[in-house]
Amino acid sequence: MTILNSRTRKFLLGSVATFVFSGAALAQGSLDSQADIRIPAQSLDAAITDLADQADIAITANIAHLSDLRAPTVSGTMSVREALSELLRGTNLTYRTLSDGSIAIEQVTMQSDEIIVTGTRLDPLNLLQKGATDSLTGLSLSLLETPRAASRVSEITIDRYGMQDVDDLLAAVPGTFTASFFGVPGNLNVRGTLADTYFQGFKRIENRGNYSSNLSAASYVEVLRGPSSPIYGPGKVGGLLNFVPKTARGENSKYVDELSGSLNLTAGSYDKTVFSGEISIPAGNGGFHFFGEHEDSDSYYQNIHPKHTNLQGTYVGDISDQWSVEFNVMYFTESGRIQTPGWNRVTQDLVDNGTYVTGRDTDITDLDGDGYLSYGEIDAAIGSFYGLSNIRQIAEYYGYALPEFALDEGVGTTTLDGSQIFADEGDYNNTDTITGYAALERVFSDDSKLSFQFFIDDMENERFNSFGFAADYEATALEGRISYAFDASLGDNLRADSVVGIAHRRHDAKQYESFLSGYLAFDRRDLSFGATGGDRILAPNMVDGEPAWDSRRDMKWNSSSVFGMTDIKLFERFSILAGLRYDYFDLQAINTGETVFGVADTLVEDESGAVTWSISGRYETPFGVTPYLTYAEPRSLESSQTGGVSEGTIGSGLYISPSKLKEAGIKFSILDGNLFGSLAYYEQYRRQTDMLGNISGTTAEGFETEIHWLATDNLSFTSSFTKQETKVDAPGAGRGEYLQVRPDQFGVDPVLGYGGTFAINNAGYLPYLADGYTLTTIPEIVASLYGTYTTNPFTFFGGNAKAGITAGGSYVSETGGIFENDIVLPSYTLAKVAAFVEFEQFTLSVNVDNLFDKRYFTPSAEVYKEVAVMPGLPRIFRVNLSYDF
Repeated sequence: MTILNSRTRKFLLGSVATFVFSGAALAQGSLDSQADIRIPAQSLDAAITDLADQADIAITANIAHLSDLRAPTVSGTMSVREALSELLRGTNLTYRTLSDGSIAIEQVTMQSDEIIVTGTRLDPLNLLQKGATDSLTGLSLSLLETPRAASRVSEITIDRYGMQDVDDLLAAVPGTFTASFFGVPGNLNVRGTLADTYFQGFKRIENRGNYSSNLSAASYVEVLRGPSSPIYGPGKVGGLLNFVPKTARGENSKYVDELSGSLNLTAGSYDKTVFSGEISIPAGNGGFHFFGEHEDSDSYYQNIHPKHTNLQGTYVGDISDQWSVEFNVMYFTESGRIQTPGWNRVTQDLVDNGTYVTGRDTDITDLDGDGYLSYGEIDAAIGSFYGLSNIRQIAEYYGYALPEFALDEGVGTTTLDGSQIFADEGDYNNTDTITGYAALERVFSDDSKLSFQFFIDDMENERFNSFGFAADYEATALEGRISYAFDASLGDNLRADSVVGIAHRRHDAKQYESFLSGYLAFDRRDLSFGATGGDRILAPNMVDGEPAWDSRRDMKWNSSSVFGMTDIKLFERFSILAGLRYDYFDLQAINTGETVFGVADTLVEDESGAVTWSISGRYETPFGVTPYLTYAEPRSLESSQTGGVSEGTIGSGLYISPSKLKEAGIKFSILDGNLFGSLAYYEQYRRQTDMLGNISGTTAEGFETEIHWLATDNLSFTSSFTKQETKVDAPGAGRGEYLQVRPDQFGVDPVLGYGGTFAINNAGYLPYLADGYTLTTIPEIVASLYGTYTTNPFTFFGGNAKAGITAGGSYVSETGGIFENDIVLPSYTLAKVAAFVEFEQFTLSVNVDNLFDKRYFTPSAEVYKEVAVMPGLPRIFRVNLSYDF
């Protein structure tokens, strides 16, 4: 028998060869003989080799089946049968005894006349997530070994659950609830804080409602709660979403070995129409994968017509036995999904009963009849104050309701439909993004790995909202990273897996916006009547035919970084995961806009360094339970809507945002590996600074659970539960966040004030907010429970077939504003059901969202959380037909 060394094993991963690990043939009865087994957590192929050596048994396997799988620590006096069950649980692999007494490891789906023994049930949705991943910590650890609250959602789970964008992850990932950022699902909110989005472990440009984060091109997505790994950069403490694209990696081999692909057509409610297709092409020791999708749909909401095109291409392959490469490029363009705050003129009666206050203000009029209010036409009616519009009244500056704000035509009430939101035919939100990733890796004979990685992300966005906001964004992020991963062993009881490296990132951003001069009026429009020239505000202000932007920010920053991460294993069960990073930032910004609060027309520059570090400890018990503790202090840049750092933030010296995380949790994989899950308790703090240098911070704590259970070979369940509270720390008197407020919160009768805009410049102006307050746009409790039943394969009209159904729901507790006795948005439960039938190469699936047509509302985020709510979608149907080849 031959023991294959690690270099040979890695080479054979690209083949379909069956190999023999080591040892001698063992009688079948000896499978139950007790032996002293000591196998550390490691790659599955290495763990099988250790078992063969220690039990003196021959084990054969197709090495491709073991690719990228991890084995847990298995230690103690046990039988070979027990040890194999532990090593294979959650893998869809099995073992059987051959006639010569040796053991063969095979896939569960293989047919055999002999008895097949397996330690786990079928996992049709890939719920157990046993495969190792380096995209969470930067080290090759399974979820069970990762001492952080983390979730992995596979492509098939995305399909079966009918997930379309990041907001849908609520059904599977605890700690995720995103208030409406003007109706566009951009960045995910994790643990009460807007999270970062990553592509292949690299941070993308901020996406606060610029475009929808589409999931269709993902092989899987991972959500890490808490800060990012020090390898990937200084990230926000709330969490991150990592997008891993589809590639030509094979299911049963390292790379695809035959031409394959699929064609898909989706149709549904409100003229939902989506075409997509993908193809994998083998190319020597590697392969290409191409994906494309186009949507051109209507929407439940008036004047919202989502249209996007997503194109993605990848290549993965081996240059030689030691060198491999990967290239990814993704192009995404979207229009028609305009930003909208949702409903205006919000009252509790509107939320509870749909009763809406009607009426228009005719004092401020469209004098030239072009269908819009220009800044000059607004000034002609109510004047201005040092370049700032009187249509906005601020409490700190003795604001009051002008007589011209009163509604004077069509005043009354009516019942408002959820589709009647603030969206006009002339509004737009157009985005183009290009994202690229390249990697060159060399694996040495000792299994160490040298990686060269490069990343680019480019975004262009233009938008206009007829309540008076317009923006023009451009941003480009470039990052290069060199890392070296290696193992070290100091005796039998101490070893470490480590990564060290350097990185450099450059970020350029152009951020032109109109809102600071105050020419905005959200409540002027009577949604039941529709848009008129008296409530559309043309922005930005035009001077001599050129846009006069309130803010014209041009921002650049660079960071040079060194980092290290190590996982130290002591006595096979106790591990310490530690990370350290140093970033040196060089920043500059200039604002050449028309309305600048601070330094104008002057380049502001600064530079500084920051240290990010984290440490975790975990203990892998012999019965599948792994408790852990984590403490982290990340330092991230306080970036803006485009990922740039503003002149005000640089000038105040507050551009590096400190944060802290304390987390204690338990991971478990029990019942022969058929029950996998985690529990976590966390406390976190993050300081935030706005463009004007105002300091605020949030302190959050919460409890999260996530459970995946394979009850039988056909029936599985997933559940998640979150209980959390996010508090805005005491801003102090006259400090804190800017808020638009309703007329009644300003002490004004709404009918006399809906023609204007009211605001509080700093939340701390109100004494009961100055000492801190709970962020009630984040629900206290979010819970979900889903079950999936999949039939055994059966014969239908002479062909092979399979069917399944997924059903469940998500509960969200009540939300609302932050003021005393504020409007409350009721709790709700949304049910979903999805069913599929596979027949030969065709799959027909049906999804129904909001099955019981529940009426619900999502709170608005940031400055509009007091004045707007987003009515939820009614019952929605989708039907998908796919053909696989």
